[in-house]
Amino acid sequence: MPFIQFLEPLIVPFMFTLSRVVGIFLFTPLLTSVAVPRTAMALFVFFLALAIFPSAPPSYFATPIPLDLGSLAFVMFSELLIGLSIGLIAIMPVFVMQMAGYLMGYQMGLGLAQAFNPEMEGSSDVVSQMMFILGITAYVAAGGIDLVFISLITTFERIPVGGFAADHVPLELLVSLIGSGFELSLRLAAPVIGAIMLSLISMGFVMKTMPQINILSVGFAAKILTGLSIFAIALGTIDSVLRDESLAMLHELVLWSDGLTP
Repeated sequence: MPFIQFLEPLIVPFMFTLSRVVGIFLFTPLLTSVAVPRTAMALFVFFLALAIFPSAPPSYFATPIPLDLGSLAFVMFSELLIGLSIGLIAIMPVFVMQMAGYLMGYQMGLGLAQAFNPEMEGSSDVVSQMMFILGITAYVAAGGIDLVFISLITTFERIPVGGFAADHVPLELLVSLIGSGFELSLRLAAPVIGAIMLSLISMGFVMKTMPQINILSVGFAAKILTGLSIFAIALGTIDSVLRDESLAMLHELVLWSDGLTP
């Protein structure tokens, strides 16, 4: 059939495009949400790749690819790795918030009060889950989804099929973002940790001066009350700092994709 003959030479190039698009749906926040049915997500990925494929520049298909199974599998994996790199960078702000929430919740004594978080496919305390939601909100407010798709489209202009080499993997950028993210999570949790430390020191003095007080029963409640109070007071500042840092991390993603060369 003429229609089948027309589509036959386009199937392999489309599979390369589809592989690159699939990569961003493995880690990118919201795009990996379990709230979206897998069938709907698969259809969205397919039609997104279908929309990108005809608009890809001719340079994207300039490199001839051998049609043997090994070469095709290697090229598809390299295309998948491009989208995967974008998703890993994009999810960093959310990981930062969840880590900060874990540090605060652990110091408050809420580490045992855990609930299952289906988005991360694991258990976390209530403070960590609240910070996770705040991180998702800041990610969306910073235009994270838009910047992820902009970066994806940019890679089609910069890297042809099979042109993603080992030195293109953003290992240095990822290590830098992990380091700065860990520092940021400590900065976000510092007010709560500092206030709890002061409350523990105060409880130590109270225990020495008034030994008849049951310091364990009072201390646990005091830690939770102090931590939640400081957390509520600092929430506005945390949100402002997180938006700025999320925008900076996503800006690094755009710079990385824009600086790619075959």
